[in-house]
Amino acid sequence: MALGGGSFVSQNKILPGAYINFVSAQKAGAALSERGVVAMPVSLDWGPEGVVFSMTAQDFQRDARKLLGYSAQAPELKGLRDLFKGARLAYLYRVNTGGKAAENNFAAAKYPGTAGNKITVVVTQNEATTEAAPVYDVETLFDGVKVDEQKGVKSAAELAGNDYVVWKTDGTLALSAGAPLTGGTSGSVQDGEYQNFLDKVEPYTFHTLGLPSGDETLKGLFANFTRRMRDEVGAKFQCILYD
Repeated sequence: MALGGGSFVSQNKILPGAYINFVSAQKAGAALSERGVVAMPVSLDWGPEGVVFSMTAQDFQRDARKLLGYSAQAPELKGLRDLFKGARLAYLYRVNTGGKAAENNFAAAKYPGTAGNKITVVVTQNEATTEAAPVYDVETLFDGVKVDEQKGVKSAAELAGNDYVVWKTDGTLALSAGAPLTGGTSGSVQDGEYQNFLDKVEPYTFHTLGLPSGDETLKGLFANFTRRMRDEVGAKFQCILYD
């Protein structure tokens, strides 16, 4: 090396100046040899709000009802069903906000959305009950399918939350052949949530970024995000836009 320090064959000289090591933040993602990871904002009737959540193709086939509020074969999930024909992992973000969780006297739905209106709570008498100390069996039904059962419960405070409801532990249990949860709404899609999605998905590693919207402003937003990530950050992925 001659420039700035003369010629030498081993690192035995101290050169003037500063030595700086740049270490990038750890990115959640897949190994370089793996393919099929997609990030996409979606409008849903069930699921967490304000966070990026991951779902594998196996999760979709096995737990779509619990995670998305519909069975994997439901027409409401056709878009995601098509997505997982090629993707093995998806980072999803719910862009519709302002919804309300369905509820009744016993519980409230775990997430806001109209899918919560498909939940019913059944409270029956347990065989161990007495006139002085009633004991109950509590079932949670989702779209007519039993998804949770808790037996031998003496009060609402003993109920454990499940994947569908949050119990009102200060309430009073009473026999019920089926008390539906009502009042659930899914809210509306807010354009600002697309920017929130891009901000929150930036640390993740994915191969494809999708936008399920034909809005020209949003298409430009996603295209500019892709250019910045590729040219300035060095994150290489494809962006899929409508038309």
